[in-house]
Amino acid sequence: MTILQNLNAKKDAFFRLNNSALLNKASHFIHTYKRLSLGIALVSFSAFAQAPLDIRIALIIGNSKYADFPRLANPGNDAKAMSAVLTRLGFKVINVNDGTKEQMAAAITQMQDALKGKQAVAMLYYAGHGLQLNWRNYMVAVNSQIDKTDDIPKQTIDVDRVLQAFKNAGTRMNIIVLDACRDNPFEAKASGKGLSQIDAPPNTYISFATAPGNVAQDGDPKAGNGLFTQYILKELQRPAPVEDMFKRVRLQVRKASNGAQIPWDSSSLEVDFAFNDGEKHTFKPEDLAKDLQLAKEKEEQFKQQLAQAKEQEKKLAEQRTEEERKLALIKQMKDQAERAKAEQAAKEREKQIQLAQEQEKQKALAAQQAIDQAKLAEEQQRKDLAQAKTKEAEGVKQFKALKKEDKDTAFAKEKADWDKIKDSTNANDFYAYLDKYPNGLITEQATFRLNQLAVAKITVQPGQDGILQKPGEKRFRVGDTFEYVWKDNFSGNIVRSGAASVEKIENGLVYFSGQTGSIRTEDGATVRIGVAGAVMSLDPPEPWQPGGDFQVGQKWESESIQTLNIPNSPPRNRSSSAKVAGVEVIKIGGQEVKTFKVEVVTHAGSDTFKFQFWFEPGWGSPLKVVQQIRFGSRPGAWETMEVVSRKRGAG
Repeated sequence: MTILQNLNAKKDAFFRLNNSALLNKASHFIHTYKRLSLGIALVSFSAFAQAPLDIRIALIIGNSKYADFPRLANPGNDAKAMSAVLTRLGFKVINVNDGTKEQMAAAITQMQDALKGKQAVAMLYYAGHGLQLNWRNYMVAVNSQIDKTDDIPKQTIDVDRVLQAFKNAGTRMNIIVLDACRDNPFEAKASGKGLSQIDAPPNTYISFATAPGNVAQDGDPKAGNGLFTQYILKELQRPAPVEDMFKRVRLQVRKASNGAQIPWDSSSLEVDFAFNDGEKHTFKPEDLAKDLQLAKEKEEQFKQQLAQAKEQEKKLAEQRTEEERKLALIKQMKDQAERAKAEQAAKEREKQIQLAQEQEKQKALAAQQAIDQAKLAEEQQRKDLAQAKTKEAEGVKQFKALKKEDKDTAFAKEKADWDKIKDSTNANDFYAYLDKYPNGLITEQATFRLNQLAVAKITVQPGQDGILQKPGEKRFRVGDTFEYVWKDNFSGNIVRSGAASVEKIENGLVYFSGQTGSIRTEDGATVRIGVAGAVMSLDPPEPWQPGGDFQVGQKWESESIQTLNIPNSPPRNRSSSAKVAGVEVIKIGGQEVKTFKVEVVTHAGSDTFKFQFWFEPGWGSPLKVVQQIRFGSRPGAWETMEVVSRKRGAG
């Protein structure tokens, strides 16, 4: 398999950032920190010769043992596993296990101090209870006491507090991973289930275990990890850019939960980053082999503890039998006072022996449970080791291939794979495709198709903007009708007007009347459209909307082969870069409609097309378009299209 990047510029920049030729001259600064009390692990940090994005510091919090709320099986395990893996990948780690609010706050301050002035990559990983209130997200400490809504800000830690600490420290890039909302004991006091949707601040990547307003699975206690973290740990074995990695995690969790849990993210990253770059920072199979050996050693220790407990239990049983014999003799004593005193002493000894027996039984039970869990963990580690050996060989090869493979070659390979499955009705084909091309040139079409075939089983809630988006929702219906006008922006004059309607939808294609026989896909991508008296066809179709939800800051790339029905006009490649720029209100017939503004820049040979689209989720056609065209060095059209009325079709 080949991991493909979208643009050579992005590709080159990524490896430039990780090239040893850019390492700074060595300089050493040693910082010693006082140990934090009550279970916060102290980490001493050294700033040393580093390439950009090599200084990596993570705060990892795992809260399981709650006093006033349901205890959770896996956050403690999740945090420990993440700490071990991130340490291997070059992170200096601050650990908080079962943290009180005071400990969590102290750790955030410690992290800010450690990050300050280093232009570092900063990360927060949190596993435990979480809740939302008035569009803010909170991490619940193990000593939090929440009797009413007003207690939430006082008793918990606001995620914004961590983001502010990153900002104060002047970090180069931030990553927030929230594996929270594993059940929902707070719904009556919070603003709703789960966590709320938030937009990532500049140079930040935020990943949630599940979609806003939903609850994540804590996972089987025997598995040792929550579902979300389980797949993060696996994907960290594969060299990949951070956004590719988390997209694969989302796919794996979605598939494993049968659509009941779908991770959600928000990104505003402007630099490329990889936890595992396959070279300097990597997670090798040898690491897992060491873990496997340690697991075997621990299992032997547990077996010894079990044997010792059973042996001690046997000795105590013999002592108890002897005490019963002595008690029988005491009862034969003639002196009543002496007999009563001796009986009391014998009963007290028997009570102590009985208590000791119970303790040994508990030790034996705990040891047996530990052995059972160790065996399960060992089996999983064997599987992970086999998988890691395969992934390392493939992943490093794929990642290095990005340096050598030109964009046209990459597109040709991806398109060939797409053509094999584009008409498939098997969701597994699209899972596999998106795993191979998580951030590819035809990813949006594949995402939309997956949303149709594997319907999400999550509860959707409106974002802070009040817009409700439904995954896999039909964007066109037969009978959809639009009336529109085109205006020349140079003169301000209306140059044309008309109407278009959806005539039919067949085999995933939407056929229009009134637009020179335009054809689009069901997700809104352009297959055929009239342009300046000609007809342009695009293969694969060019997507102007994301395949899933609109998210402000979201970006995607696409590539198509463009053909015109003009003699002596050869096919040529057409490259597009798109971004969801924001939310704006558009008026149609006096009615205000909330829309997402999408900016698209397209290059076809020497021609450049700049578009701005305003889409309402659930509708495939834009409500407004501004297009600016240059044919080589010659200026072309600069026009605005506005829909003046529309009608939703019945079919």
